Amino acid sequence: MARIIVIALCVFVSLGALIFGMDGGYLSGVLAMPNFIEDFGRYDSVNNKHYISASQQSFITSFPYVGQFGAAMVGGYIGDHFGRRWGLFVMCVVSIVGVVMQIVAKNEALFVAGRFFNYISIGFATIFVPVYQAECSPRKIRGTMITLYQLNIVLGSFVISIVNNFTQHIKSDASYRIPIGLLLILPVLIIPGLPFLPESPRWLMKKGREEEARKSLNLLHKDDVDFSVESEIAFLKATITEQEELNKSSTWADCFRGTNLRRTLLAILIQVMQQFTGVSFIFNYGTVFFSQVGVGGPFIIMIMTNLVNLIGTVVSFFLVDRLGRRPLLLVGSVIMFIGQLSVGVSGLKAEEGDMKAKKAIVAFVLIYVFGFAASWGPLAWVITSEVSTNTIREKTQALGSASNILASWVVTFTLPYLTNEDQAGLGPKVGFIFACFVAAGGVYTYIFVPETSGRALEELDELFQKGVPSRKFKGYQITGAAALVDQSLQAKSFDNEKSSELSKTEV
Repeated sequence: MARIIVIALCVFVSLGALIFGMDGGYLSGVLAMPNFIEDFGRYDSVNNKHYISASQQSFITSFPYVGQFGAAMVGGYIGDHFGRRWGLFVMCVVSIVGVVMQIVAKNEALFVAGRFFNYISIGFATIFVPVYQAECSPRKIRGTMITLYQLNIVLGSFVISIVNNFTQHIKSDASYRIPIGLLLILPVLIIPGLPFLPESPRWLMKKGREEEARKSLNLLHKDDVDFSVESEIAFLKATITEQEELNKSSTWADCFRGTNLRRTLLAILIQVMQQFTGVSFIFNYGTVFFSQVGVGGPFIIMIMTNLVNLIGTVVSFFLVDRLGRRPLLLVGSVIMFIGQLSVGVSGLKAEEGDMKAKKAIVAFVLIYVFGFAASWGPLAWVITSEVSTNTIREKTQALGSASNILASWVVTFTLPYLTNEDQAGLGPKVGFIFACFVAAGGVYTYIFVPETSGRALEELDELFQKGVPSRKFKGYQITGAAALVDQSLQAKSFDNEKSSELSKTEV
């Protein structure tokens, strides 16, 4: 059973997430580069040097999230009315505009404006990439395919951290403009491939374009001998009709009506809790933070941090469809809690000048990052993409993404004021705060987050419609339209397997 075409297309689409990772990754290093500080920082006449103040750090890092928030909300409309491919095209064009503005910027205003536009592009990516992957992937590998989104985010962050380390010593503004310029590569790679990308068959069927959906399915699954296009068309037609009878319209208010309320809250809360675990603490301010702690080689430490992030995400990539969503989230919560709590405790010792405690902070940050990357990092996007009903999937994804962005903004805006010595001066002790949020996320997962692996999106819709408790999702037997068509799909697969066995026997 080959699924090379589906996998290749999901990998291609997930390149949009590289923009996300590279943007956040480059800024962490750039904020600590002498040339950037001299060009954009404030001048301290007393000490005769330039510096980036807490308010500047907060503004440069957090303000672009406004653009990302708006894009996440508008992205739902674009995806619903014009399709996923057009959304990806808009994402690329806006990214090019934003990157060029940052490359040519000579003042803080233009630089932040460029980041604003680039974060609009990232906002679109949070909508179109996971939704496309969820709607085009077979159920058995859907979680793995959506995990590609997070994998590319961390890959982009890892690559750009290496670039930052090499360019930091350049004695000109090229030290920070080169990392920024690399962001242009991604949209230039994606745009030429979009005309060859099939549109989501679920979106096409929802729009009544059955023949186009059939062509899309033929292209997506032509190398899968067990896949029946006609059975899938019948499956989509039956379930979409059933959903439309239950949801006559698809307005924003529908996201908060009936059983949709439960799904929308799941999407929103899991995204908020993902950010409140403290990931932005590490990847937006990591280089500056490690410099403040007093450990040597902050750029090298960020490379190590991004490498651990990449390894953890690869682990999640292989386990998400084997172990399921809930086990990974719960185990990840335990690892993250240990990491953040230990960062806070080590921070208390580091205040006394204990160098071992300072090195321990780095070690425990790496433990936290691995736990996050192997669980909450990718799985928040997987859950958000899976829980919504087909009629309002774009809107639920938009609300989940917007919540993630809003939580990111809160964290990035407040962190400089919490950690910097001239403000609250918490430093590593901020780990205590994040440990509390991680614990809350673990409890929330155990009580409210259902197991969604191994189910068709339409089967999950029936489970929510029936109000099945979260901890009973895995073993519950479906009975509606999804079950009837699903049985025919399984019968078709069984017949194909038997025919294949008979052919081998005859040979």
